Amino acid sequence: MAVTPASLARLRKTVARHVRRGFVRAVFARPGGNPDSSESEQVEGNGGALDAEAVTALLARATTAAQAGRVKQTYVLDARTRLSVDARHGAGKLIELDDTRVDKMMGGKERALRPDTSGELLRAIGIMNADGTISAKHAKKYKQVSHFVELCRPIWAGLARLRTIDASAPLRVVDLGCGNGYLTFVIAEALRLESLPARIVGIDLRDDVIVRCRERAEQLGWTELSFERTAIADASQLAALLGGPPDLVIALHACDTATDDALALAIEAAAPAILAAPCCQHELASQLHARTTAALSPAIAAHGLLLQDFAATLTDALRIDVLTALGWSVDTLELVDPTHTPKNLLVRAQLRGHVVDRGVLTPIRTRCDALGVAPRLLSRLRAEARAPDPSSSARE
Repeated sequence: MAVTPASLARLRKTVARHVRRGFVRAVFARPGGNPDSSESEQVEGNGGALDAEAVTALLARATTAAQAGRVKQTYVLDARTRLSVDARHGAGKLIELDDTRVDKMMGGKERALRPDTSGELLRAIGIMNADGTISAKHAKKYKQVSHFVELCRPIWAGLARLRTIDASAPLRVVDLGCGNGYLTFVIAEALRLESLPARIVGIDLRDDVIVRCRERAEQLGWTELSFERTAIADASQLAALLGGPPDLVIALHACDTATDDALALAIEAAAPAILAAPCCQHELASQLHARTTAALSPAIAAHGLLLQDFAATLTDALRIDVLTALGWSVDTLELVDPTHTPKNLLVRAQLRGHVVDRGVLTPIRTRCDALGVAPRLLSRLRAEARAPDPSSSARE
């Protein structure tokens, strides 16, 4: 069915009636096409009322798009309402994002990031389409980030019990090796929904991802986020960027020893909370001697895949040993469904009582020596015990 002069006239009449009060975005797509693909066309609005000239300009764009085959047209009028028009007949349908529709989009489960309250964020990180829908392709990612929020919730609930968090003393969060920052933004949104003011800094080595993250933060108008290009190991100005020591240190899929650098930074800062998802643990696999692994099982020494898995598990176990010895309570969880990624471990740590004496790490170092391995985390931490306080005798 092709567009006709009559259907185009109905299209213009329908659209004009609804957009005068304002619109957020118009999306022109081909039948069955992806509204976010390069074949589709998007027109951004500002949500404010349109004058006659602006309405005429929008109708001209809609007409041209329809004549070019982009007949599936969606006008996002506000956070909860969109107008769907098929230019082949020109009739429109108002779609309200009511509780029933929201529940369907959320897969029948209550989720922290609802399409009606967190739509801009979901749109910015590519989960929600430009036309306000969540496709089957993005539904899995939506479930993953929602699950991640639930895993994080006990962390900031615990931090809120430790001190008053308000506009004058926001929660200080650093995301080390933030990459594209998707989960950085998810955490920022979840904290906003919890009414917990935050100051969040993302750190990465790549210029391109830092630029994209800054653009996304500006697009959302989130001034509480900033992004800096620097190595994790060199993040010496962190307290200045955050306005104080971090309350929460995050390192999600920081590759190989970058996770060790992140944990060392968290330990040195005595961060009350840590979230880490280790990735690509290659360091110990190259250090383990064949005789050591053969003593455990000849198969580990003989099969590279088994060696890699063993070394990765050993790496994470030693990291948890270090955190536990220095005063953190640690639990491990599945970050996402293991069918999505093999890099699935989330280490969630909360400081119970900071142990400054690094002598407590001696048994761990002894075990590592016996295995013939030297984890970077241990090398980053000072081995010496805490020096005695010279004034302690005067107080006794």
